[in-house]
Amino acid sequence: MGTSRSGRTLRGSSMRFGRGHRGACLTLLLLSFAGTSHAQEAFEYAEDELAFTLNPLHESAMAETRLNELLYEALWGPSYDGSPEPRLAEAYELAADRKSMTVYIKEGLRWSDGEPLTAADVEFTIKAYLNPKTRSPDRSRLSFIKKAVASDPTTLKITFEEPEPEPLEKFYFKILPMHRFSSTAVERKDAFWYSPTTSGPYRLQAQDLGTWSLEANPEALRPPNVPAVKVREMPDKNQQVSSLGYGYIQAMIHVPAQYLPEVERSRNADLIPYQSKSWWYLGLNQKVAALGSVAVRTAIARAVNFDESLSLIGEGYRISGPFVPSSKFYNHSESVRVLEQDQREAESLLESAGWARGDSDLWQRAGAPLTIRLYYRSGMGEQGQTVALNVQAQLRRFGIDASDPVAMDKAVWNQKVFADRDFDVVLDSWSFDENENIFDLFHSKGTQNFIGFNNKEIDTLLSKAIAETDPAVKVAYMREAHRVLAQEQPYVFLWSLRNYTALRREVESVYVQPFYYFSQFADWKVVPKR
Repeated sequence: MGTSRSGRTLRGSSMRFGRGHRGACLTLLLLSFAGTSHAQEAFEYAEDELAFTLNPLHESAMAETRLNELLYEALWGPSYDGSPEPRLAEAYELAADRKSMTVYIKEGLRWSDGEPLTAADVEFTIKAYLNPKTRSPDRSRLSFIKKAVASDPTTLKITFEEPEPEPLEKFYFKILPMHRFSSTAVERKDAFWYSPTTSGPYRLQAQDLGTWSLEANPEALRPPNVPAVKVREMPDKNQQVSSLGYGYIQAMIHVPAQYLPEVERSRNADLIPYQSKSWWYLGLNQKVAALGSVAVRTAIARAVNFDESLSLIGEGYRISGPFVPSSKFYNHSESVRVLEQDQREAESLLESAGWARGDSDLWQRAGAPLTIRLYYRSGMGEQGQTVALNVQAQLRRFGIDASDPVAMDKAVWNQKVFADRDFDVVLDSWSFDENENIFDLFHSKGTQNFIGFNNKEIDTLLSKAIAETDPAVKVAYMREAHRVLAQEQPYVFLWSLRNYTALRREVESVYVQPFYYFSQFADWKVVPKR
């Protein structure tokens, strides 16, 4: 599941910083770190986009997921071999009918503020996730739970909606402190988002412009070897590479393809390839009249050479639906294929939907051109910008009036895309854990169905899949959902990239797991440089 640090050793000349404007970049970099203490045993890493919230109830980006791995514990978590291992839980008893289980919490647990961590906190957390007023993006993740009742500080009975023969992987969600909240209806603006009480290896030390600083949690269940962690927001990959080379950061979470040779030449850092269940997409707002037509959506998919777009940012695998090709849910049948560029087919589809070429060579209907406002999330960095500009140029050559792509930071994205639905087409990516739950993306009542997709067949398939306990039957439902989604094109499904992370060689005992990047970070070490 994860990739060991020892999987690849690199040798070569010292890291170079040529790239024209790198000198000015480096000057700014050194100024940005002026006055900062770089204790050798501390760990600093860079994110393209800083975590927006430290409340797991509302996390919706991988930067938040990674940071929350350092701050919170779950009942169970992924072990080194990928199987569930107890964290806050001591043991469990599954009922004979598999419709309930009793969880025993470890004794003597405490939150970072010294308050006891008990079964009541677990009960509260489950109720908070399931409360519609909390508006958690992960609400459906806990929909298998019917009821949770703590009978004493270390005992919790959980009743399931359906029999659950192997429920432990479903309990990887983070537990929250009941005493910090007045209700299970937890609003996004609750102060907890920037002032959390934690149970993981670390607690929040400080928040500064563009950084979160963490210190070891004295009450941690798993005390960390590294006493302090700092995450810095660095949208500029040039700056990340420079920072890595000079030791200002110890890790780059994601190394784009164009920077791989530069890191490979380093004597200071190693590249680690790792698998992830993430994929890119163009989301098409079905509330926009033109995009409500499957013919128009498919025409957009046919009009653009997405292999060309992919080649500009690296290597990966084109996909036909909402899973990575290695997923057990991916539908590899001959009838479900990646949509390749076919502009004649795209023209035919638009004509069938009532569009025609106008005098300006733009596609028009009733005198109005086919216009698309194109946005991408700023956290996608240079790669997002490169793909957005390439897609825009190809659409314009085809006769679709695509606007100049606009980057949105997380706050604007949440408001404009998720709240107001004020967009036409967005470029972004999704990342998944082992459950690969796409319910919230495509079910008509899904919490992250921001495109307004509504399809009764998909609703039925996803509802059945999320309740299904027979693995083989669930796979069949999901593969059929893949087939229907490939046909309906609510997204233009793009690709799954080959991922690399980079860590300096003074960081030891590294184990990187897909999705749960820092799950084993308590065991990592930073050895002082000599």
